[in-house]
Amino acid sequence: MLLEKNAQPGLKILISGGGRCNVTTTKIGADLEQQYGARRGRFLRHALRAFPPAELCGLLEGAGVALREEDLDKIFPISQRARDVRDAFVRLAIEAGAELRCEAALTALAPGADGFAIASVAGRFAARSVVLATGGLSYPKTGATGDGYPLLAALGHTVTPTFPALAPLVVELPWLRQLQGIVLQGVELSSLDRAGKVVTTRRRPILFTHHGLSGPAPMDLAGDVEEQGGCELRFDFLPGSDRDELEREWLAAAAAHGARRIDSLLPVALPERLRTALAAEAGAVGALANLTRDVRRRLLADLRGLRVAVPRSRGYAHAEVTRGGVALDEIDARTMQSRLVPGLFVCGELLDVDGPIGGFNFQAAFATGRLAGLHA
Repeated sequence: MLLEKNAQPGLKILISGGGRCNVTTTKIGADLEQQYGARRGRFLRHALRAFPPAELCGLLEGAGVALREEDLDKIFPISQRARDVRDAFVRLAIEAGAELRCEAALTALAPGADGFAIASVAGRFAARSVVLATGGLSYPKTGATGDGYPLLAALGHTVTPTFPALAPLVVELPWLRQLQGIVLQGVELSSLDRAGKVVTTRRRPILFTHHGLSGPAPMDLAGDVEEQGGCELRFDFLPGSDRDELEREWLAAAAAHGARRIDSLLPVALPERLRTALAAEAGAVGALANLTRDVRRRLLADLRGLRVAVPRSRGYAHAEVTRGGVALDEIDARTMQSRLVPGLFVCGELLDVDGPIGGFNFQAAFATGRLAGLHA
């Protein structure tokens, strides 16, 4: 029996990927596991290798959902309709003998000698085993309000602090907000801890918005921002370049073309509005002939390491996933069974597992959910 809180199942599937549903990724093996970080990747290893992206794709395609690869290693349905994915999973569940009860939110769960006593909006039930797959706190409009956390805590589980992740970022700098609409490719963005050490680095698309920053790279760093209660991000607009060589080129340009504007030194691959803004922030205005050593060094520093304070993300209402959850050492990684409560299985976003944008969180949810289902 599947107890569903909402009037229909799979609302988070329906809104994912802008209504298109980024089902999974093309990454495999160790490369896939590394996307979740060392600790979380180790925990997921068995689940991901038992049910890798190819197996998930095969399951969906066998259920009539044709898939295709898109940019950034993403897999989408060819129909571009998330509903096709949701309907396929519901159809597979019903064909396998599952009874689906909607508007049946779980209200209490108590273990006993013969299994579990379950209270829900739809009535009371008894079960030999239970799989909790209630999701986290992200996108509360889908019914994801963290219902599973207090249930698990009441059963003795540790629930680590939770934070919004994969969310757009708020930046309160007026000059940066004025860059709204600009998209950057090939730029490196890093989150820094309070000592200035790099936590996470991404070289993925960046979108400037009227709130601050969005797109895959900034959203991937939202969990770091929230976990630290705000942090600095560092831009490298020309990753891999040699700073000393750049300075020599700039000096040569100033000697040969002194009448040109200073912002002409910046890479033409960067949009003009951004070049102008970076130059202005460094105080590098006017002609190259007037470029002082201090201003030149400041502009170089910003080009290779501009730091921007980010106080917060836009929160759970805009977050694609929740960071934090049930402590992983309390769950058997080979079965998803609780080490504290026999017969209780935990999967998906309830676990202290999160990955970057690109189908990784769906893949982790489906893989851990499959293990839980097989062993329950």
